[in-house]
Amino acid sequence: MIVTIANAKGGVAKTTSAMFLAAAYARRFEGSVPVVLDADPQSSASLWRDLAEDAGEPLGFDVSPANLSTLGRLGRVGSDSFVVVDAPPQGRLLETAIGVADFVVVPSSDSPLDLQQAWATLEAVPRHRPAALLLVRVEPGTTAYARTLSALGDASTPRFDAVVRKRQDLKRCMGLRPGKLWEYGQVLDELLEVLR
Repeated sequence: MIVTIANAKGGVAKTTSAMFLAAAYARRFEGSVPVVLDADPQSSASLWRDLAEDAGEPLGFDVSPANLSTLGRLGRVGSDSFVVVDAPPQGRLLETAIGVADFVVVPSSDSPLDLQQAWATLEAVPRHRPAALLLVRVEPGTTAYARTLSALGDASTPRFDAVVRKRQDLKRCMGLRPGKLWEYGQVLDELLEVLR
């Protein structure tokens, strides 16, 4: 199965979401080796892997750079494989990453600017392809969170029930093997329910 993490805006936890979903899958299905394909020109997933290996903390899943050719060959991925594509914010590579996905995850905070870009990204996903917004870096109980839920409901935006709360530990996790999975285990549960 191929899951693409996409948003036209940067800085919305695309890489963090990709890495934690791969870690959640590796833990859930011991012996499996999920793959994160780093298609973002910033190469944040690859840097994360390099920092973890340099610290003697291998991630427990593979991270490989990806380009149009790599993504184009993903149609040969078996149903028992788990591939997460960390997509770039725009261009043909983003379109291809969305096109090969079995599911598109669009992470967004509850910031109005982030939500506008998330909606634009969801609109770019073909209607026949499952996609949903994943709220990240949110603080339930705040006015911003309540307004976001209301706006998403008014727009009938497909979204995950699980939300990833704002945490300092998630801000500082770059280059570390994911320890605690926080809400990403629940996100994986929802994905597997749709895709299996």
